[in-house]
Amino acid sequence: MERRLRRTNLAVSEKIRALRQDVGREFGLVSRVISRALGPVLLWSARREERRLAAGHTYEPRTIVERLNWT
Repeated sequence: MERRLRRTNLAVSEKIRALRQDVGREFGLVSRVISRALGPVLLWSARREERRLAAGHTYEPRTIVERLNWT
């Protein structure tokens, strides 16, 4: 999200960067390796989800109307 928000909201991007660095310092090498490995996958999935929602797909089920006693 840091990279994604850099163009539109620099202040939030910088806060995300600071948080990521704090987590990296706190949890050490494992955290940094995992973020480097999973970061591109999560960026890809966020972009994919954005395209999907822009196309009109939603998570809500279709509305069901049962008309039993309507004559």
